[in-house]
Amino acid sequence: ANLPLVLTVKAEEGKLFGTVTAADLADALAAKGVELDRKAIVVEGVKTVGEYEAVAKLHREVKATVKFSVVAAEE
Repeated sequence: ANLPLVLTVKAEEGKLFGTVTAADLADALAAKGVELDRKAIVVEGVKTVGEYEAVAKLHREVKATVKFSVVAAEE
């Protein structure tokens, strides 16, 4: 729950070139050693840099909040 998760994406003036998806979060979590199916992650359309939260459905009755930051990639 307290895993620092930072996604670095291409952005210009705070707006992303695309959207952060559940697959992006699943890949970032896998890099930290947490295997989670992208279909179990619910994230709203993230299109700007900042702090966000997603919901991971671990079981039918168990959900976890995944906090993550989106930062612009250095060119």
